Amino acid sequence: MLATRNILTRNRIIIFRNIASIQIRKKSARSTTYFDLNEYMKVINVTYKTGEAMDRFTTVESKYVDIGDPAGTKGTVVTLSGSPGTHNDFKYMKLLFEQKKIRMISTNYPGSEFVSGGLHNSYTNKDRNSYMKSLMEKLELKNVNKLVIMGHSRGGENALQMTSELSDDSNWPLVGAVMINSPGFAPHKGISKRMGAINFIISLIKRHNPTINMILHPILHWFYNDVIGLRVSHGKVAAAAILPMQTFAFDEQKLNIDDLKNKPNVRVFYGYGSKDFLIDEHQSEEVAMYFSNKNHYIIKNKDDAEKAKQKIQENIKSGDQFITANFTNEGHFLQKTYPEFIVDVVNVFFDADTDREK
Repeated sequence: MLATRNILTRNRIIIFRNIASIQIRKKSARSTTYFDLNEYMKVINVTYKTGEAMDRFTTVESKYVDIGDPAGTKGTVVTLSGSPGTHNDFKYMKLLFEQKKIRMISTNYPGSEFVSGGLHNSYTNKDRNSYMKSLMEKLELKNVNKLVIMGHSRGGENALQMTSELSDDSNWPLVGAVMINSPGFAPHKGISKRMGAINFIISLIKRHNPTINMILHPILHWFYNDVIGLRVSHGKVAAAAILPMQTFAFDEQKLNIDDLKNKPNVRVFYGYGSKDFLIDEHQSEEVAMYFSNKNHYIIKNKDDAEKAKQKIQENIKSGDQFITANFTNEGHFLQKTYPEFIVDVVNVFFDADTDREK
């Protein structure tokens, strides 16, 4: 009986300790909460060219985030999201950019819950880039002092393409691009094993049939959230996210990289995670090495990151154009796990351009 009481007493102590530990964790989690960028949303109408011949016009109502005083910033960074709503994944950079007086504009693509319209004619790279360019023109970003385009995941190759295109026009104050967990030159594991299902689903989406959509949208919500492993709020938004899966650039990105190699004043950072659940490490490494086998950093922890940042600053100041990094213990969301590192790279891009102008 005594032994039983002792066991019960010990169990109660363990339970109380666990409860206390949980409460401490909850308090700790509350102390590190981040702003939801949706509270900073602004709205603007954007008209842009679409279609195979780019001879049609589409107008959408676009919600975007704009943080920072344009008059007092050293530069502006435009973020291109991967899937609908992931503009919010850049919230981890908000305060860091503000501290460095860098303006951040976070965007979404047509068809998402944050851009009304354009679902059925804005999923090719030409359409997406046309929309983004028109949005940036509407926001008068040709008039800012310095500009960096940053893309995550599916938005990464759009950042590369737009940097290649806009850098042909000296009216754009473009100094660089940042590609985070961006796709490689071939279909990655996130879609390659499911391409048959994706193509079939897209054929149904393109029918624009209300009856089909009534059945299809709940299935798409499940497919995108539970099978692919990303998050959207509704099946209609999932449809907008799935359509661009058929229009990746893949090895055509090499043309854009080759183009940028002839533009030494435009710098690029390409970062990826070895444990990315969508993109294989060897595919990301192939892209990194295509940029350059010089200035490639292996980052295992925060200490490595600090050392790399110092060297990157020296690389850029000495005139090097491309920086790549493999975060060996990270996955698909470097903007969440290493926001300080990425913000510092953008800051170095802006500072180096200022030094070059002197």
